[in-house]
Amino acid sequence: MVRRGASWALLAAAAGSTVAQFTNWQKNQISTEICTWEQPRAAILRDMIYIDGGNIWWLPRLKDGTTGSAVNNGNNQGLVLNYNLSTSYKTGDNVTAILLKDNKSKARGGKGNSNGAAPNFLDGGMLANNDEFWLYGGDLLENTELYDAPDSDATLGYLAYQYGPDKPLFESGFSDKSLSKDVTRYLAYGAAVSAPSENKAWYFSGLRSPSHGPFITNAENDTEKAVQVSNTLIQLDMSEQLSEVWTNKTLPKSVQGRSNAEVVWVPVGKEGILVVLGGAVYPEWAGYFGASDNKSASEKQSPKFMSAIDIYDIANDKWYQQPTEDGPGTRARGCAVVAPASDHSSFNIFYYGGFNGVDIKDKFSDEVWVLSLPSFTWIKLNDGDSIHARSGHKCFMPYPDQMMIVGGYTPQPGSLITCLKDGPVVMFNLSSGEWMDGYDPSKHSDYGVHKDIQSKIGGNSAGGATATTPEPSGWATSALAEVFATSYDADKITTYYPYASATTSSQPKASDNTDDKKKSGDSNLPGWVAPVLGVVLGLILVISVTVLFCLYRRRKIFRNRSSVAGTEDTGMRIISWMRGQQQHEKDHTFTTSEDTPTSPEMEEAGIVGRSPLPTVATPAEPAEMPDDHIAELADTSPPAELHDTGLSPLEIIQKHSHFADTKDRPVTDPSYSSFSGQEHASTISRSSMAANSTTLQPSGAIREDQSVRAASDLSGVSEADAEKLRRLSDNIVSPSSDADVISPKDNKVFPDSSFATETPPPVSPALVSPALVTPTPTSPGPVSPPTAGESTGQDYLTAKPSLNPLRKSVFKENEEDMGKDNNLK
Repeated sequence: MVRRGASWALLAAAAGSTVAQFTNWQKNQISTEICTWEQPRAAILRDMIYIDGGNIWWLPRLKDGTTGSAVNNGNNQGLVLNYNLSTSYKTGDNVTAILLKDNKSKARGGKGNSNGAAPNFLDGGMLANNDEFWLYGGDLLENTELYDAPDSDATLGYLAYQYGPDKPLFESGFSDKSLSKDVTRYLAYGAAVSAPSENKAWYFSGLRSPSHGPFITNAENDTEKAVQVSNTLIQLDMSEQLSEVWTNKTLPKSVQGRSNAEVVWVPVGKEGILVVLGGAVYPEWAGYFGASDNKSASEKQSPKFMSAIDIYDIANDKWYQQPTEDGPGTRARGCAVVAPASDHSSFNIFYYGGFNGVDIKDKFSDEVWVLSLPSFTWIKLNDGDSIHARSGHKCFMPYPDQMMIVGGYTPQPGSLITCLKDGPVVMFNLSSGEWMDGYDPSKHSDYGVHKDIQSKIGGNSAGGATATTPEPSGWATSALAEVFATSYDADKITTYYPYASATTSSQPKASDNTDDKKKSGDSNLPGWVAPVLGVVLGLILVISVTVLFCLYRRRKIFRNRSSVAGTEDTGMRIISWMRGQQQHEKDHTFTTSEDTPTSPEMEEAGIVGRSPLPTVATPAEPAEMPDDHIAELADTSPPAELHDTGLSPLEIIQKHSHFADTKDRPVTDPSYSSFSGQEHASTISRSSMAANSTTLQPSGAIREDQSVRAASDLSGVSEADAEKLRRLSDNIVSPSSDADVISPKDNKVFPDSSFATETPPPVSPALVSPALVTPTPTSPGPVSPPTAGESTGQDYLTAKPSLNPLRKSVFKENEEDMGKDNNLK
């Protein structure tokens, strides 16, 4: 036993300046254990039991094997302890280490002291379904000089899993929320109960201050202390996550309010029923210095709470009261669970521990009592041991045949306090009616009705109860009989056991598949995960192999291509030619009408070079202008494009055809490139840059010893070439022979002539070679890339026959653009 170290007032004063034992160890301390844990609030979510609040006394264990003085600095950090049901333990193990391992801080941000936002409460309720819990009520251990109390409508919830509509941004954690306007948090010492299958929870009766306002444990007057019984039933509807609804219902006069009763949900009727057991009025915790304000009244009124059982039909919102006999007497601050028989012929409520609520110095109860429904028969199943007894604890059923008790405290006969025997967590087997030496998640079975219960209600361990009505009184009302005659839909109940055995286990992941959760308890992977994962991994493997094979083949093909890259093929020459061309909005247009007179200038422009092959008389293009003057079309194009770094037609011919000059030639030679020095002349005619313009490209390289390049402004060649073309009017060739047309050997310097701005003198048709003006069945076609096997001709422009020259063009040139002077008509 250890000496009680502080009064309630001292605890309140120290609340803001001290921290829990697991962060404030003594010298030579090697571990800590929970000595007593008075009135925590707790709930089970799937495979995890969460325990919050309460008044904790810590017992330090020192290095030399002894224990230090018990300390009571509470849980002012606001930590929520928990027990993972996948973790086993044996009696004598330090279960406190399990409870502290994965604790959760209510402090905003997850760290620090939570007194300002979520302080530690004594008592209160934790209302829950399978996915979330909400903290409600409680007696505040407060010192207002250190921090402000929460608002009257404040409540805090923990959302562990999402349910309902998908919430992509959902994250587990604490959530603040306000209560409804008719619900206040100023309530404590009531009874919390949850029905996860209905997504509802309740807080029954309890105590409040006479002012219905805030109260604290160390109040100096009744107006700030919870002393008045509340006649309310607070309901929390969690059907829609994030839109929970709180309601306040007033108890009927037939249902007497009380402190620290125990309420269980029983699967009977359409939505189940609430069964209220025990409780006390004028309890010692509502008085001063651990004494009841009216002990005689409590001893007179409190025993009936175990003999006249209050029942609430949830679906019909109606209360009933059913009398019983031979009950345990007054019980408060005990705990209870419900174990249905396999055939649901009986529902056995196990009630453990507690005391009468007024005699804090007397022995507490270690008895286990059973109230069997629907016969409403009381059976004492286990007498227990007063040394093992406790009060102010919580009970849960990890498996159908087991009851886990968490927390509690011992009697207080003097200034010394006795720690809980066997630690803060103990186990009881519901089927055998015996205490267990620990918990092992791998060891469990279905619930079997104990033989002592069978002797009272009939049947066997699997059920088959023959006592189906209350004995000897019968049903209090026929309406209550009808409620019990209505079966509850058991498919709505979701279970999560069996739990995987592990010393350390993570929380189960949420699942929307009820069947999978029933099979595996959500601690193991669902059965469909393995085959689906296998198929996905198989597909990934096949795709990876296919991609690698394709990459290997592609690399091999390119490697083979590179080995024969020493010879130039047709495809590469065509691609090179294409890269040297400008983009045009329209194909080349040639006017082939016979009615259009020829122009000497246009005839001369058609002579762009001579082939090294034997001389063959090739007719020139049909003239497009009905005049005998040499005229140049007006320049209506945009300015020439600068910095053209593509291949010019002459470069294409020089590099990719057999017409190229094999002699070395300086870079500045205008016959070699369309640009020289720092001036880049466009290889496209200025007029060809305009929309719907005609582009005429040279077709072969011009050798210096054979020909001089001649072109009009339509050719788009360099300025040097254009200058030579301007002087063609002064060097008219003789019609006698092709060799006299333009002799490259003459190497003459032509006189200047600017026919871009002046109209040249008329030229006699007799001076023009007939071969250049006589129409022929064929004419040069559009510019085309060089081919591997060129046809015989002057160049590749004339090598391939074109379409019928007699076909008239669908386009008509503007006379002004053709340079025709209307005054010359």
